[in-house]
Amino acid sequence: MGKRGGLSCFSKMAALVVMVMLCGGVGGARGYLTHSTPSFHTLGRPHGSTIRRLGLAKDPSRIPQTHPLVPDPPQDSIGYTQNSSPPRLLELQDPPRVLGLAEDLYFTTEPQRHLYFTNTSGAVVNCVAEGVPPPTVTWTLADDRPLDQVVGPLLKVLSNGSLIFSPFPAAHYDARVHAAVYTCRASNPAGTLLATPTLVRAVVVADFEVQVYDRLVMAGNTGVLHCVVPSYLREFVTVTSWLIGDHLHVYPSLHGDGKYHMTESGDLHVLRVAPADGRSRFRCRVLHKLTGASHLSQSPARIIVTEAEGGVAPQMGERGGRQVVAAGQQVTLPCIAQGHPPPQYTWFRGSEVVVGGGLGGLWVVGGSLVVARAEATHEGHYTCLANNTAGHARLSLHLLVTMPLSVQVSPREIQVDAGGTVELVCHVSGSPVEEVRWVKDGRKPSDAGLYQCSASHGSHYAHAHARVTLGASPPELQYQFIEQTLQPGPAVSLKCIATGSPTPHVTWTLDGFPLPHSHRLVKGQFVSASGEVISHVNISSVQVVDGGSYTCAAENSAGIAAHSARLNVYGPPQVRPMGQLTAVAGRTFTVSCPAAGHPISTIKWTKDGVQLPRSHRQRVLANGTLVLLQVTLGADDGRYACTASARTGRSDTQSLQLQVLVPPKLAPFSFAAMTREGLRAQVTCMVQEGDQPVRFAWTQNGRPLDARLGVRTSQLDAYTSILVVERASSAHSGNYTCTATNAADATSSTATLTVSVPPSWVVEPSGGSVALGGSLALPCLARGFPRPTTTWLTQTASGEFVRVGEGGKVGAGGLEQWSNGTLWVARASRSHEGRYLCEADNGVLPVVSKLVNLTVNEPPWFVESEQRQQVRVGAIATLTCHAHGDDPLTLTWTRDAAPLPPIPRYQVSVREGTAAEDSSGRGSSGKEGELLIQDARLSDSGTFTCTASNTHGTRTSRLHLLVQDVPAPPSAVRVGERGSRHLLVTWTPPEDSNAPITAYVITVKPLPAGSSGGREERVRGQEVRAVVGGLTPATRYTVSVAAVNSVGRGRGSPPLNDATHEEAPSAPPQNVKVVPVSSSALRVTWDPPPPNTTHGTLLGYQLGLKPHSDGENGAYNFTSVGGVGGTGSSRVGGLRPHNRYVVVVRALNSKGPGPLSPPARTATLQDKPSAPPGQVRCEALSSSALAVTWVPPSPDHRNGDLTTYRVAFWVAASPDAEGEGGSVATEGLRARLEGLLPFTNYSISVSAATRAGQGVASPALTCTTHQDVPEAPARVKAVVSGSRAAIVSWAPPARPHGRLTRYTVHWAAGSGGAALSRRVDPQLTHLALRDLPHAAHQVWVTAATQKGEGPPSPVVIVKPSHTAWRAVPWECRSRSSPGTHQGKPIPPTNAHTNGGPVVQRDGTLTLGDLERKDGGRYTCTATNTHGSDTVIYHLTVLVPPSSPGLHVTETTASSIKVQWTVEDEGGAAVLGATIHFRAAGETWKQASVGGETTAFTARDLRCGTLYHLYLTVHNRVGRSEPSRTEAARTKGRSPQAPSQFQFVTTNSTQATLYLGQWGDGGCPITHFSLHYRPKPAGPWTTVGTKILPARTFPLGGLAAGVSYEVKVVAHNTAGATPALYTVTTPPQGHPESEVGTGVWEGVPPAPPPAWEDPRVLVPALVSVGALLLTLATVCVCLRRRPTNRPPQKGDGAVAAGGAGEEKAAAAGRGEQLYTALRRPAPTPPMHDHRRPSGEYPGEELYHYAAATYQMDGSSPPPPPAPPRRPSTPTTAHPRSRHARTKPSPPSCTSRPPCMMWTLPNLSEGEAQSGRPGLPLPQGQGLVDSQSEGYGSLMGPGGSPIPTPAPGPPHQHPRRAPRQPRIARIPRTVRFP
Repeated sequence: MGKRGGLSCFSKMAALVVMVMLCGGVGGARGYLTHSTPSFHTLGRPHGSTIRRLGLAKDPSRIPQTHPLVPDPPQDSIGYTQNSSPPRLLELQDPPRVLGLAEDLYFTTEPQRHLYFTNTSGAVVNCVAEGVPPPTVTWTLADDRPLDQVVGPLLKVLSNGSLIFSPFPAAHYDARVHAAVYTCRASNPAGTLLATPTLVRAVVVADFEVQVYDRLVMAGNTGVLHCVVPSYLREFVTVTSWLIGDHLHVYPSLHGDGKYHMTESGDLHVLRVAPADGRSRFRCRVLHKLTGASHLSQSPARIIVTEAEGGVAPQMGERGGRQVVAAGQQVTLPCIAQGHPPPQYTWFRGSEVVVGGGLGGLWVVGGSLVVARAEATHEGHYTCLANNTAGHARLSLHLLVTMPLSVQVSPREIQVDAGGTVELVCHVSGSPVEEVRWVKDGRKPSDAGLYQCSASHGSHYAHAHARVTLGASPPELQYQFIEQTLQPGPAVSLKCIATGSPTPHVTWTLDGFPLPHSHRLVKGQFVSASGEVISHVNISSVQVVDGGSYTCAAENSAGIAAHSARLNVYGPPQVRPMGQLTAVAGRTFTVSCPAAGHPISTIKWTKDGVQLPRSHRQRVLANGTLVLLQVTLGADDGRYACTASARTGRSDTQSLQLQVLVPPKLAPFSFAAMTREGLRAQVTCMVQEGDQPVRFAWTQNGRPLDARLGVRTSQLDAYTSILVVERASSAHSGNYTCTATNAADATSSTATLTVSVPPSWVVEPSGGSVALGGSLALPCLARGFPRPTTTWLTQTASGEFVRVGEGGKVGAGGLEQWSNGTLWVARASRSHEGRYLCEADNGVLPVVSKLVNLTVNEPPWFVESEQRQQVRVGAIATLTCHAHGDDPLTLTWTRDAAPLPPIPRYQVSVREGTAAEDSSGRGSSGKEGELLIQDARLSDSGTFTCTASNTHGTRTSRLHLLVQDVPAPPSAVRVGERGSRHLLVTWTPPEDSNAPITAYVITVKPLPAGSSGGREERVRGQEVRAVVGGLTPATRYTVSVAAVNSVGRGRGSPPLNDATHEEAPSAPPQNVKVVPVSSSALRVTWDPPPPNTTHGTLLGYQLGLKPHSDGENGAYNFTSVGGVGGTGSSRVGGLRPHNRYVVVVRALNSKGPGPLSPPARTATLQDKPSAPPGQVRCEALSSSALAVTWVPPSPDHRNGDLTTYRVAFWVAASPDAEGEGGSVATEGLRARLEGLLPFTNYSISVSAATRAGQGVASPALTCTTHQDVPEAPARVKAVVSGSRAAIVSWAPPARPHGRLTRYTVHWAAGSGGAALSRRVDPQLTHLALRDLPHAAHQVWVTAATQKGEGPPSPVVIVKPSHTAWRAVPWECRSRSSPGTHQGKPIPPTNAHTNGGPVVQRDGTLTLGDLERKDGGRYTCTATNTHGSDTVIYHLTVLVPPSSPGLHVTETTASSIKVQWTVEDEGGAAVLGATIHFRAAGETWKQASVGGETTAFTARDLRCGTLYHLYLTVHNRVGRSEPSRTEAARTKGRSPQAPSQFQFVTTNSTQATLYLGQWGDGGCPITHFSLHYRPKPAGPWTTVGTKILPARTFPLGGLAAGVSYEVKVVAHNTAGATPALYTVTTPPQGHPESEVGTGVWEGVPPAPPPAWEDPRVLVPALVSVGALLLTLATVCVCLRRRPTNRPPQKGDGAVAAGGAGEEKAAAAGRGEQLYTALRRPAPTPPMHDHRRPSGEYPGEELYHYAAATYQMDGSSPPPPPAPPRRPSTPTTAHPRSRHARTKPSPPSCTSRPPCMMWTLPNLSEGEAQSGRPGLPLPQGQGLVDSQSEGYGSLMGPGGSPIPTPAPGPPHQHPRRAPRQPRIARIPRTVRFP
């Protein structure tokens, strides 16, 4: 036939040919053979593939080749399967044996091909297999990866083979598990079988939307609406119906109702679209196949009907391609074109026109071709032509009909010996077939196993399998013996191990001859448990005769394997007897010389005494083997002799007799040609040559002759055999083989017998009837040999029979004969009726034929099966239907499947119709029915059905009546979206009264009524929403919507009130100005934006700030500020001094901020530098000059323009010295200090200054001037110590100007005597002069440094006396001036008393355990009879400063200012102070200032936060103890709640909270928390916990007439304030409550009297309380004022006169002594600088003391914690070792005036924990602030330190008493 479409079920065949070489076995065979070529080959066939298996293949489990199949034209008829060519019959080297099918392995329950499930349901896949033995079931993925026993919570594999997919949440979806391919594998020793792969797809259940979109269609054309579902759900969702309007449902049908046609794919075709169709609304309903849920599309779609002007050529709306449908299913080939006039459609299949109307199961509906029940005959190429007067368009489609796939493999089971060939044929039926492949179970390394054939197309899959077992495999030698050489005597064992199937037999030979019989030689053989054959030869005592080549040969039916190796035994040659041998003529004969002995030099062969070889056919090999080629009878038979010789000359000879045999030779034979069935057939097999006796054997097709076929054989003589077939039939066809066998060999010859068989019916033809336009197949199938040819003939009007297609029986659509003999009537017409003859002929008589009749019937049919008509209400509707068909024809009317109601308005009539042509071109008048409806009403709209019936069937025509009216008002009018300048209005379309709505009119009017600015918008009728723009922000409007159709405009919807939103301001604030108010603050002022640009209520402003250095790209830091009325102003603090800033302001309402104002730029004021200059260095220039250099402070700390630098310097060793320090001001970075003391340590500090003042000084730097010549020694004295001796003593120079190197004592006798001198070491201050003449001597002393000798001292006179000199006793009395002894004499003693001063015997004064009070002037007086002398020592004891007194003086919202005083600087200047501060619960921060600074401001603090502060100061000796910790709170408090009348307003469903009414307490509110609950005690509902500050906040969702408790918590940095309000919503219908009502009582409350107004009452009460508190404070101060003031140390009058005298005495003869004392390290939190040994580092002990002191070896104890203050104040006098209790001084003194320090920012608890009020310290003023403005002062008494009250107030200059020392470092000073 050659056409694709003529097959309903066709087959594919794939053949597998396995050629198994003799290379393997089933019993553990081990193969050593490898193949370099592929083992499988694919052989093409017309309908399949052949896969050939060659050679050894240990490996592949999957045959690598895949043979794609392209569908070919089928050759078989409907319902039958026939291969295009029979399977090849292959000659088998070893004929296979076909076995019965055993239950070795098969599936009883196979998994489904597709598995779809939802995540909520899960799924189970069962896989059950059976076999002998029972198989193991496993699962693999697509890449053959095995699944574990338990994959996880998502997937489990049970032991019975079931696969369980657990339900899972959507978040746990895993594509590797839920979208994968799983294959079940069943395995047992027979092999492995694969089940149908299962495609698993899990679907996550989720909501989805169904959409239908509007379509634009020209009037008169077909409109197509698509139901759109998400792509990921498309295969799981099916469209079940369409809803038109609210009541008309359309379901899938074959050809629709004439107006609507829903296809099987879910599309809706609206035929002959008219303007009335634009008024319908279309929605689709879908069904989720997995969940069963039904969904209706959300919004309806419209068909937008357009009217074309002029001609428009058709344009296709669909694209061509391929349509695939399963056999038996309905399919629609869409062809939708748009054009004007509406195009006409013509369909072609190939080049033939397709006629619809049900002929052949085809319908043309609205241009689309509908196939009612797809069959293979429908498959092909289709073309749709759309044509009108303006042009044409063409669409091509290919219809592919898929048939179920089925696979069969034959034979199902077969056994073949190794080396044999087997063919497996895979028959595939169904179409199409994209791929056929073979799979072998594979992991078993042999050719035996399960071979599986599978076919697939897309998601379709089928498979079958066959089992191949290996019958015989050739032997393999697993173990062989080796060659050996040995002496006679020992035992020898030779062994071979062989495997094979069947079990091989092992034979042994020696030089090709059987082993000789000997008691010394034993041969054995056995089979092991694993099937191995173990054979051995044991020789108990080997002799020379046992030598030779031993061979073991393993043989079975599949082949032979042999191994040879020599056994060499030393000895003379010995040749064993050979006897008689035979050779086959024409072949090669080989014999070995059985020679023993070793070594053997030569082996020779002779024949009849002549040495061989003597011709080219004779060869003698080196090992003694004789080879005879092409053995010839008569020439090669005879006696042969073998001689073996050794080098010693010894030899041995043996002979053999050779006999030559001739094998049989057969003459060619054949059967007679063209043997017909029933004839006799004979063939003769004759032996032309060969030895007798000869035996004959016959086979047919490789098998013994079947006696049941009537074939006999007979032997005519010894050389001839005859085969006779008595009566030939088709069963005798085949290959016949004759085999002749004699003693030499066997020979075969084959001939083929072909029997011709006449035709016979397989399917005998029969007649039939078909409806007009229908299709029919008349089968006609015959068999025979050769294959019969089938011919159909039709009888003409004259009675002749002609071939179909040649006569006049070809009507519309014609007839077609397929190649398998079937006659196909594609489209039955009247001309096809008649008699038909089917004839089958193959050239063998007789021919078979059959005559049949074909009848064509005409059922009813309509020219128009669908009609639509529309009328207005009250008009007359006329419905007409025209039916055709065989008589009798009847017409009936129904409406909605029910008879017409018996009402007078309905009138029915029937009359004969006009002539019309049917599909066959034949005229038919038919009948015409008419339905007349008077006074049409809306209820008459519907579908009326006209039914035509005759004896051949029934057809219906549907007429749709549409009665139209004006539309109703739209419903559900809502404002879906509100903007500041627009409203989005939505509505639900009204009932369209069967007339499409063409437009909607939206009317918007502002409120109150009469206001201007109303608008009216008109939108298309397809819209259900409209945006009305151009409105005014924050304005209320009334909205209504009306619908318009072709009849007129309907009523408007009820008015709806709504309002536009606010909009961010469109203009910035005006007149923005910025002025600096301090070094860290700016004042910003502005005017509000113009009123028409605020677009709502202003909630405040946002002030943006950024440093000018950030440039244009820098971001502003915005801060919200208040000020919504009039001019705004804000102070911006926390800025850097002398920095330029850019400031912008923008207005803020509920919709956000407006545009930025133009930038305003200014700079903060200058401030003192906050850091000292860096890199301070000094250099000594001379003994009186130093050079100091530095670099400026970093720019971030200059805080202004640097004007000058101040360099301060002082003598480090004598801080109390007058005139020994100073300062120098300079503008540069270098200063020269002159007029300094030589060789003196100077402390140098540098500070920078701006216009605001001097900044922080740098840490002190020590620098030393150069040395100079010293001054003259002081107090030179000379006394006579003998008759010619004197003692000269002196004191060191007051200013040595360096390190003294020597003293020089000069003396001279008289006034003109020569001066003599003597040098003295610098450690000595006296010298004894001897041998002096008895004259007056002038004595003077000079001192020298490395710079030279200084000036001489004043001259003293000494005169030695001639009188006898004698010693005079003297007494030295020590007296102290200040200190404990108060100028009293110190008694001499040798022992220390309580650590006090001790005077030694030699007059030395020792002071131990020095304290600050031990400093002062000490005088030593020596007296004897000749007079007295005095020496004065000034002792200064240096200690760390005392604990400073810290006071808080000022606080702001972001800063705290403190001042402090130091009562005792410890004898050395204070070098600096460290302030420690922190907020409660945070870590300590610290800041350092210079020693001259007594105030500090901590900035950038949090508003309204409690801070703790303490202070330490230090001098060069050490650091003081920390001051008392003070507490102060920055200004600001937690938010202040407004009253209810200020905070809440309500309506029936909402409460408006005015968050802007909350007071921030001085600290900005960060956020609010809001909760509410119904009263009296419902659960709290949290609205939000992080609500940002705004002017208002709507609390919605409230019920009308219900009371609620509303809890609001406001948060700022100072804390949180909760407030509880009661809110009652008014009942429904009452007006909104006014601001301040809070609780609705039905009428507005009367205004309260002025005195009840909190805004008046609260300030008045506060003012009265402040006045009373001030009066009470003044009274308390006056009552406690002291009458007299006790004298206090440090008042300026202490020992004024004594000090003056002592200063003069010290200038003349006194000395100043300094000593450094160490105090414990201050705590908290300071560091202990001691080394691990307990000693302090040496750099902390200054070397400036002039007195000597000693320390004991003990280590000081660790520093104690700060002592707690006792309840009764205890004071330790600076010079006392013991504390004493002193009465508390009065709290206020007369000078200066008393000022109470209040603590306004401390809470009540904090104020009570400290002292409520403290006076300002005497003599202490307030330090001016250089930055922000400060409020009230806070004194040190305001700190919350838990000190017991009452405590002594601070007075100046008297400090709080210092605590007694717990641990001291003992020190000692000695005065000689």
